[in-house]
Amino acid sequence: MTDPHEVVAEIVAAADPGLDPAVIEEVVRGITVHKPRMRKLAHALHDDPGLLVSGRPEGPKLVAVLIGALLAVGSTRVTRPRCAHCGKQNSLNSLATGTKERICGYCAILQREAVCGSCGRKAAVAYRDRCGRPLCQVCPPGDGDGDPVDSITAQLDRLDTGLDGDRLAELITATVPMPAQRQHLAWALEENPAPLTGEGARGTPRLLALLDCLVEQGARGVTIPSCLSCGKRRRLKFQLDGLRCCRNCYERARTEPCGHCGVAKRIATRGLDGQAVCHTCVRRDPLNFQRCSRCGRQATPVVNNSRETLCASCYRPPTATCSGCGQGKPCYRASTDAPLCENCMSKLRPPETCTRCGRARLVSVRTADGGALCHACGRRKEECSRCGRVMHVNGRTSEGEALCGTCYGRHPVSLRNCIRCGGFERLHHHGLCSNCAARQQLHDLLSDDEGVLYPAHEPVFTALTTSPASRILLWLSHAAPRRILAAIGREPQPVTHALLDGLTPPKSANRLRAALVAQGVLADRDERLAALERWLGPFLDDQLPDAAERQIVRRFVTWTHMRRLRRGFPERRTTFSQAVVVKREVRLACHLIAWLHARGTSLADCDQADIDQWLADGSTYRHGTRTFVSWAVRRGHAGAIEVPARSQANLRTSFIDSDERWSKAKELLHDTTLDPVDRVAGLLLLLFAQPLTRTATITLDLVTQRVSDRAVLLHLGNKPLELPPPLDQLVLDLVERRHGHAVIGRTLDMTWLFPGGAPGQHLSARQIMRRLKTLGIRARHARNTALMDLAAQLPASVLADLLNLDTRTATLWNQAAGNTRSDYAAELARRNQRR
Repeated sequence: MTDPHEVVAEIVAAADPGLDPAVIEEVVRGITVHKPRMRKLAHALHDDPGLLVSGRPEGPKLVAVLIGALLAVGSTRVTRPRCAHCGKQNSLNSLATGTKERICGYCAILQREAVCGSCGRKAAVAYRDRCGRPLCQVCPPGDGDGDPVDSITAQLDRLDTGLDGDRLAELITATVPMPAQRQHLAWALEENPAPLTGEGARGTPRLLALLDCLVEQGARGVTIPSCLSCGKRRRLKFQLDGLRCCRNCYERARTEPCGHCGVAKRIATRGLDGQAVCHTCVRRDPLNFQRCSRCGRQATPVVNNSRETLCASCYRPPTATCSGCGQGKPCYRASTDAPLCENCMSKLRPPETCTRCGRARLVSVRTADGGALCHACGRRKEECSRCGRVMHVNGRTSEGEALCGTCYGRHPVSLRNCIRCGGFERLHHHGLCSNCAARQQLHDLLSDDEGVLYPAHEPVFTALTTSPASRILLWLSHAAPRRILAAIGREPQPVTHALLDGLTPPKSANRLRAALVAQGVLADRDERLAALERWLGPFLDDQLPDAAERQIVRRFVTWTHMRRLRRGFPERRTTFSQAVVVKREVRLACHLIAWLHARGTSLADCDQADIDQWLADGSTYRHGTRTFVSWAVRRGHAGAIEVPARSQANLRTSFIDSDERWSKAKELLHDTTLDPVDRVAGLLLLLFAQPLTRTATITLDLVTQRVSDRAVLLHLGNKPLELPPPLDQLVLDLVERRHGHAVIGRTLDMTWLFPGGAPGQHLSARQIMRRLKTLGIRARHARNTALMDLAAQLPASVLADLLNLDTRTATLWNQAAGNTRSDYAAELARRNQRR
């Protein structure tokens, strides 16, 4: 079947004679560009043309795709296939068990149902317990077995890895992200810990990922396993006979004689007769040839998409900025984050053993007898004419004398005039200094295909060029910002928040946004609130099919959360924790509504028994629906139901030892090797119990110095707090020497005491917490200890005024600390009144 498109078009024309043949041809050509898939469709329709009109759920997926495309152009004879189980005309992406009939996604879930080995309900299998019994979604494995992270950590501690328990727990959570995976890994290591010390080929992919991570972190005692087939240390991404193996061994085991050429090779596919076909024969098979869009030859396609089909002779890689050399050239993998030109791609050839140093390196040059030399050994070494050392030659004077790298950078011969601005300095590339090279790269990226910079993009260009040239070039050395700027350059309209919201990757787009906001090109906005608004719509559309229910949840989150967050801007911005709470309550509301539907009821018709069952079936996490349920009852969307309040854990029970607190404080006060940001933030936490969320938002106007005695005052509450030495000098030094970490868009007008990584923004509380954690300071425990100490010494009113606490909160801390002096004063006042 040399042209399956023609075969399919003829069958469609016979099934629906009323359709225009040209329309049929266009539809058939548009459903797929892959000839093997089209050939499979052609064979199916050739054997059973009734698949187009009968509605039977048989044949490949492309049958349904073809029918949908024909219905879209007005066909009246074809019929969508119906699910083999429920009979509905949905997307049929699965096969019924034991048959070749197709079923919809919902029926596929029902097909996987089994009796849960824990609760006894019949539900979709989500997990397996230790014995392999099925478990439903609400019965995760390992209930009663303890925390699997602790179990895995205990196994690693026996090996004396040299890493503390907290660090091990972080690595385990990062490399084994799913709770069920962690539980199964814990069970496996309890039964056989040998995979940690060399027998990892018998473990799971998550165990191998954990071993790789532990070795990278310098853990002792653990061993990355070798492939049991070849004995080499390689990534064991494949499985062979129940054991992990490398790709070479996996492919070697899958080799068999090709049915066309007879050579034993790795198999690419199989023909209709079941014969194996190797990759070479697949490429050479005329049945797989397609007509080149440019030369018209029938050949193996190198590019095959909806726009064009190109053979190897006509294909030219698209032009992109090479991630290796940074130049705009025809590049391979141009659509990825790391395009490479032909020269840089050639450098990816396999390394060889250098005949001089004996290390495996890329070959730079070869000796007369063909021996390989790496770049370091292949470079010439001479005595430097300035320092006298025998070093690699980095340049030469006008007299031809050799200069090493250090002396060349200091010698006037390394300085040249920039061909554009005439500046005399060390040039960046192509005869341009750093400043001109940065401006040229920005201009090229923000311009259209003809090199014209749209007037709407001039403010962006001006804003970015205010940054130091070295930082611009460093920023543009990454593919993501180049791709974003190029996307902006292709659009003639001004840059807006909406435009940046649609660019990827989002992290790079947000960094550019922060720079433009700091320079006044874009208006300021609450980014976390905007991200919440972008997330809400698609999430509700995906979770709630009913428009009325989507509207209820949207109104709830709008009037309960969004309005409050909008009202706080710009004085207060949405925090990370606030965004997490909003998303959690929206998810819980959607889960509750879906659960009620599965129970055969709805939010409007459910009663308290349904709510009690909802809470009983799940974890305490479901108590988070209390806010939504209360709002729904008040607004008339639900009957007389309620979610009882869940008792909160007393956070005033976690402390550190007082000696540890003062030891850490002394270290921060006197260790000058520590970062001033960490020292000041840690001391405000240890001495004055300041929460990190408040520390992060301290502005410069809250730090003052009294003229009379030069005392440094910090305005945390209603009354200023006088900072003791040497903390006062630390704060003054931080005010003078503070700097942000933004690569571009950095402004001199920084109002924050702790500027962050984005221009115009402060360091986040989460980042401060991470930094203090590396110093051994646990934020909550340290704050509780400091606050308990202060509450034992100061009355509630003074505590509230100095530390910006609510009076009721300060009173509770007084009571917890046993400070009853305020009660004693009140009792004395009452006695005096009675007299």
